[in-house]
Amino acid sequence: MKFKKAIDLSKLSFETKRDINFFIKEKFQDSTEFTQSQISKIEDIAKSLEEGYPRDYLIGNSEFYGRKYFVDQRVLIPRPETEVLIDILKSLNLADGSILCDLGTGSGCIGISLAMLNENFIVFGTDISEDAIRVARKNNLTYKKKNFFLIQSNWASCFQKDSIDCIISNPPYLDKDDYHLADLKYEPISALVSNLYGLEAFEIISQQAKQLLKKGGYLIFEHGFDQSEDVEKIIYKNDLKLIRKIKDLSGNDRAILVQK
Repeated sequence: MKFKKAIDLSKLSFETKRDINFFIKEKFQDSTEFTQSQISKIEDIAKSLEEGYPRDYLIGNSEFYGRKYFVDQRVLIPRPETEVLIDILKSLNLADGSILCDLGTGSGCIGISLAMLNENFIVFGTDISEDAIRVARKNNLTYKKKNFFLIQSNWASCFQKDSIDCIISNPPYLDKDDYHLADLKYEPISALVSNLYGLEAFEIISQQAKQLLKKGGYLIFEHGFDQSEDVEKIIYKNDLKLIRKIKDLSGNDRAILVQK
């Protein structure tokens, strides 16, 4: 029997109906008769979606910069706002052979996207989480970027002084008491929350950038919608130069470009 005849869609929220239909198209092509086992599975999925479980984890992939990446609860789900980091990097016109570091790589979507921009870039993706490194490795096996290298590391602590052309990072930046966390309960807390009211990762990475970037090298951060001034203070404290601030689609300051 058809799924839509087997389950009363009127009892589901609009968002759940939308996501269920998306799931069916991804997994079953929405064209065949469904077995009772499949119907039971879809009913369970509908219940999970109603409880707020992310669709991307259910289908096992998420889109970033026009490409699909495997995701599960070991890594953060990529957000459209984060794509601005790739656009900023593209605007810099870095030379062949440039060394780029994606700190806190998670699923690897940023680092792999950078590696795809220019096969002559050397791109490193670091993450302190061994689980995240496994997910990023799985994604790189899909895209086969030989210029993307994964390292388990606490941010950029594994690199030498004056060795990097550009550091790019979407670090955790929520405070532990941030109300947004209620809607993010299924995503890894370590990828969301940072100490010092959400600013600790910016402090650590900026200190590292001061030492590890080559002269004239760049640092690109994504930050929270209300953190622009605080991140700017951290930048200046570490003798780095603000180049520009970048707004998201809602008009909020969302990213910052800095130079050593």
